[in-house]
Amino acid sequence: MSTGKFISLEEVRKNPKLLKRFMKERASQGDADAFESTLNSMIKNSGQAGQTSREERGDRSSGTRTRPGKNEDT
Repeated sequence: MSTGKFISLEEVRKNPKLLKRFMKERASQGDADAFESTLNSMIKNSGQAGQTSREERGDRSSGTRTRPGKNEDT
């Protein structure tokens, strides 16, 4: 166990029984209503961003990067 005042996340991963104590030590002080409002707004607007698929963009790359100075054919 840690020598400090609080339980570390690593200790909780090793011993899940410490989770409740870990959560008590790190109680949230946030505004739940403001968070819910922001989250709902983000969810509502997430589908309106005009996202396109790779096929629609004509993006034929594999997603990998080539180092500068390297020839892709070698």
